[in-house]
Amino acid sequence: MFLRNCWYAAGWSKDIDAALLPRRLLDEPVVLFRTSDGSVAALEDRCCHRAAPLSRGVLEDGVVQCGYHGLKFDRTGACVEIPGQAHVPNDVRVRSYPVVERWNVAWIWMGEPAKADAAAIPDLAWLDDPAWRITPGYLHLNANYQLLTDNLLDLTHVSYLHKRTLAGDPREATTPQNMEILPDGVRAGRWMLGFKPPPLFAAAGNFTEDVDRWQFATWHPPSVVYLDIGCAKAGTGAPEGDRSQGISMWSNHLLTPETDTSTHYFFSFARNFGIDDEALSQLLYEGSRETFLEDSELLEAQQRNLNAGSIAGLHNIRADAAQIQARRMLDTLIAAER
Repeated sequence: MFLRNCWYAAGWSKDIDAALLPRRLLDEPVVLFRTSDGSVAALEDRCCHRAAPLSRGVLEDGVVQCGYHGLKFDRTGACVEIPGQAHVPNDVRVRSYPVVERWNVAWIWMGEPAKADAAAIPDLAWLDDPAWRITPGYLHLNANYQLLTDNLLDLTHVSYLHKRTLAGDPREATTPQNMEILPDGVRAGRWMLGFKPPPLFAAAGNFTEDVDRWQFATWHPPSVVYLDIGCAKAGTGAPEGDRSQGISMWSNHLLTPETDTSTHYFFSFARNFGIDDEALSQLLYEGSRETFLEDSELLEAQQRNLNAGSIAGLHNIRADAAQIQARRMLDTLIAAER
């Protein structure tokens, strides 16, 4: 069961070009493409004639031609040509979906088109700000998207699952996180003062001594999570707002359900330091991908033990507060929509 009247990431803008890109979103077949004016369009990937996938056809001048019998459809889903037939009935069409490009992401609205409001797209301005450098990536996850949301709002698992990449100090395992309920989401975070820097941050910021480290994860329904993360030389004022002696990054996670048990996972680190350093970009991309692969492997194993994304019947602990609140908020939104 999914929330439909909302925006989901359909893909990074850079990955949608002059080709037909098939993708199953919320268990619906969708084909993405760029029209002749360069904008992104999305149609149901199912021809209304004989249900052939339109993605197996061709894209010419922004018009999709079915690869089975040659019917052509424009970006609105209207059939504009039927080979060998002069008249095209008005009801010969496929479903089209509202799409908006913002923050270097193509966002799709899977619900009622009339309710699509671009103002509801989460503010991720750092993904499209020349003062920040992003390293976008994609993973296909064979697990329910809510399990990944749980994972991202849980900062305590880092010490155990990410020993090679993100864990730096044994005291992290017992450092609690605080939870805050927002008008449009949930926020969880913590400070770790005078800690050993984790390997990825030590390499990115050239830290050789203890640091003051911060982690703050924000979730916006249904499935956008971003983390304000970083560290600075210990005792230089980071907790009071002075991060000049450290490095700051946004860790971005756009989760789009494919099915009840699979997820499109779009991730990116964004940084405002060394933005022209290609070696650093490669380090952060490879480091983040390695970290998220550690998550993926565990979550897929977790999924095999569960029914879809349900955690009914399992025990909760103190560290689960943010995840439980996010699940309750999402359940309320879905129930209201239905």
